[in-house]
Amino acid sequence: MRMKYFIPLFIFLAFTIVITLFYMLDSIWIIIPSFLFFYPMPYFFGIKETINNKDVVLKINNKTPYIIPILFFSIPTIIMSLVFLLGSFIALFQFLFIYMVSLVIYFLAIIILIRDLKKEFEIELLSKKFELLKGKKKLVLINPVNEDKSGLTINPSSRFPPLGLGIIAALTPQEFQIKLIDENMEKFEYEDADLVGITAFTSVANRAYEIASYYRNNNIPVIMGGIHASMRPDEALKHVDCVVIGEAESIWPMVIKDFLNNDLKNKYEGVHLDLKSSIVPNREIFSNQYLFGTIQTSRGCPMDCYFCSVSAFNGRKYRQRSYEEVLDELEQIPQRYIFFVDDNILGYGKNAEERAINLFKGMVERKLNKTWFCQASLNFGSNEEVLKWAGKAGCKMVFLGLESADPEELKVMDKKLNLQLEYEQAFKKINKYKIAVLGAFIFGSDSETMESMFRKVNYILKNRIDIIQTTILTPLPGTRLFNDYQKNNRLIYANFPQDWDLYDMGSLTYSIKKLENEEFLKTLNNCSKKLYSRRTLYLKFLKTWIHSKSIETALWAYSSNKNYRNVSLSNQF
Repeated sequence: MRMKYFIPLFIFLAFTIVITLFYMLDSIWIIIPSFLFFYPMPYFFGIKETINNKDVVLKINNKTPYIIPILFFSIPTIIMSLVFLLGSFIALFQFLFIYMVSLVIYFLAIIILIRDLKKEFEIELLSKKFELLKGKKKLVLINPVNEDKSGLTINPSSRFPPLGLGIIAALTPQEFQIKLIDENMEKFEYEDADLVGITAFTSVANRAYEIASYYRNNNIPVIMGGIHASMRPDEALKHVDCVVIGEAESIWPMVIKDFLNNDLKNKYEGVHLDLKSSIVPNREIFSNQYLFGTIQTSRGCPMDCYFCSVSAFNGRKYRQRSYEEVLDELEQIPQRYIFFVDDNILGYGKNAEERAINLFKGMVERKLNKTWFCQASLNFGSNEEVLKWAGKAGCKMVFLGLESADPEELKVMDKKLNLQLEYEQAFKKINKYKIAVLGAFIFGSDSETMESMFRKVNYILKNRIDIIQTTILTPLPGTRLFNDYQKNNRLIYANFPQDWDLYDMGSLTYSIKKLENEEFLKTLNNCSKKLYSRRTLYLKFLKTWIHSKSIETALWAYSSNKNYRNVSLSNQF
């Protein structure tokens, strides 16, 4: 703790004591407990938490340090003064004068503290910069963003570093300079290169093709990878020179070798490797502005859901890294906040659960002091030993692909596991260990009706869904859903690649079966207004606080709900 930020507090307390003893002796019985006892607590807490959470304060301009005195000091102080001093105008005026001075003192200390933290952060950034050695070939890696369809990236706290490009950087030989242009953090500006690598999700494919054209026009070879290019390699090859299909670890060394020999092929297809001794991403290329660090501990999914492309990309065999390797990598990640990008961190079966317990125990034993969230299947709420150690290790939120509480709808989506488990019991167990439930729900299945949409809303509002994510069913390339809808002419936006921008989980891209499309969109707007109203978000905050008995978990949930509210408002039809 830095004592210089408490000097204003000591000066204020001395000032208050002197003023009270000489000029306000009649009000001493309320001033002393208010300003000499209650005030130092939020002051100390505000300074301490601002330093401990400097990443949040600096990277997303979080206002919590300024709100603390209002929540924990101002409201009870004003109530006390109105109740006990309302009969004496002079005493009330004197009291409120000291109150205003106390706020000015606190805000001054916080402003100075944040200014100093910003200076330290800038110095740290400068110290990490280094000049690339001359004579090396330059690989420019690009993470494009669709500016018209920003989705969750509308909020800085929802942006995550492109882990796949970090893996590519780690696989690239030392004889290359590596530069990342990340549109999450900066608008693309052309930078000369010998070789370019681009990744893209489906909704960002056109932006990736646009950027690729700048380099190809200058005869610089462009390689594209990621899930969209892997699902649509022939399309991608119309816009780039080379496509890497699937996971890159097994094939990237060959790509680089062929490039150096001027023998770059059109297609390279990776195989699914065992994840033992996995390559650790080169995180030095990532922006220091990212609030969350990311890590992957497993790949593949045996479930093969109707609308999901994970199994097409990563395979149906569930592969896991050893928990010791994961712990070693976690120790290297500078951010306090972590997102485990696994589609299901828990996995399937007893061995997978034991591995998860060992991982979470290891985080506690190594005192990693990380705060994190993850994605899992509903069985995350079945094993209390898993939940106990996840909570102790710093888990604050778990993303569950619930999709619906309606058995008929789950059957249509082929969500077999969800049909076997009790939702409410899982939610209670998860909350018990101070973890919030992020429930993901999908609108637009073939069994969807206006009544089922409102049933879904009522279910979300009544049950322990701490954070609400709603999306429109989206037929992404590589899924059985896409193949069926394309085959049966149900896609209403099929002018590819131009229409890929709309395949962003927030746009309706096909004909609804039991509703008119306009009727569905109007109903969805009404559902969203109810789900993401400020009243709903405030009530969810209070309920999460009560159920989890953790203000930190409740604040995580509220912040996440605000992000989803912003996304919902941006997707209004």
